[in-house]
Amino acid sequence: MGVRMKLEPESSAAGDVQYELAALERSATHLRYFLPAIPTGLIQTPEYMRHVMTQTSASGAGDVDRVIALKLERQAVLDDPEKEFEFLLTESAVRWQLCEAAVMARQIEHLVSLSRRPNVDVKVLPLSARVPEVPFNTFTVYDTTLATLEVFTGRVVLREVKDVDHYRRLFDVFAEHAYAGDAARQLLGEWAENSSASG
Repeated sequence: MGVRMKLEPESSAAGDVQYELAALERSATHLRYFLPAIPTGLIQTPEYMRHVMTQTSASGAGDVDRVIALKLERQAVLDDPEKEFEFLLTESAVRWQLCEAAVMARQIEHLVSLSRRPNVDVKVLPLSARVPEVPFNTFTVYDTTLATLEVFTGRVVLREVKDVDHYRRLFDVFAEHAYAGDAARQLLGEWAENSSASG
């Protein structure tokens, strides 16, 4: 029987983590991200990324410029038309005031822009939605073979079929209550305007 769960500590070199994530992204064709707290690096603007890396508890002592460059390199995977990306963000993930208003507005506008790509589906789950599940943590499902969970001290890797299937089903539950397509873009646009106005 294989290892069911593995915790990859956050103390690993930040650059190594970026290479590991890039390898996962290259190997999968259907990637699903549930994001209850913050947009993932694949969909962050450089300004937002820098703030997360320097102003929060996720900040590390490594070479910030190098890690940002690696994250931006990873974003090139979004250009692969053979891959399908689903990003499901809660309203809290989109609107949590991590940065100044202008950076927040640009980050939200970036999500709108990404949502227009044919292989990228951006969904948003407003706080007003009644959802029969609790968004405990960020998770990513790679095809049907692997799922990862983000926690404060690292990343949990799940490889057993029943674990991966659990997170696939959980993603579907959240997606059923989320806005997609034009409805999501309209909501994101309103939130971007609100961020700009609050500045």
